Amino acid sequence: MSETGPIRVVIVDDERLFAELLRVALRGAEGIEVLAVVHDVKSAIAALNEHRPDVVLADYHLPDGTGADLARAVRGTLPETAVLVLTADPSGVTLNDVARSGAVGHLTKERGFAEVVESVRAAASGEILFAPSELQRLLLESAATRKVVEPLTTRELEVLRLLAGGTSTTAAAESLGISTATLRAHVQAVLRKLGAHSRLEAVAEAARLGLVTLESWTRDRTTPSRGGEAVGGQRPPSPERP
Repeated sequence: MSETGPIRVVIVDDERLFAELLRVALRGAEGIEVLAVVHDVKSAIAALNEHRPDVVLADYHLPDGTGADLARAVRGTLPETAVLVLTADPSGVTLNDVARSGAVGHLTKERGFAEVVESVRAAASGEILFAPSELQRLLLESAATRKVVEPLTTRELEVLRLLAGGTSTTAAAESLGISTATLRAHVQAVLRKLGAHSRLEAVAEAARLGLVTLESWTRDRTTPSRGGEAVGGQRPPSPERP
């Protein structure tokens, strides 16, 4: 993620009008730059290779794949890029696919535009954007009985518990007195040891193993923003600049 400068975003959605509304909303937000708007996975991968954005805001259902497919591709080539999946399909199948793809979040299109902007900022800072109810669904729907292959170190457990509390990358690093680069190295070690592909999956797996609880999770995004029209609504926000 960029430590300085605007948050650089690529939008991926095959509904062209909706994608344009997202572009207007994000362009009107301070400190966010929309680099490209594309409409399928193939075009998205080309745009990502060209622009190397901080955040990708992608629809789940795309003509040639899914937002989760895109997150898996990004995970292998641009690990510092956060993929935030925005979808009208809140099913358990979709949630599980997104959580295991390496995406940092899952938002429904009922969310307000202001909340999407907030979520883009949070994704850029390293936060996990799944509501507690969604984490509980992952716990209930998964029949996994895996065990940790290699024990986590004391520091890795500290990092894991901060992740479970919804702490951002920067805040977690400051709390532990380490650099963000060191924190990310610990996160990668946690993912490897838990057999997880994303921070969200690591938290869910750790909860199954009893390593963390979800009681400290406070960032519940299940309530749509009161300050704006629903993302799937018909009235876009007024842009602050052309």
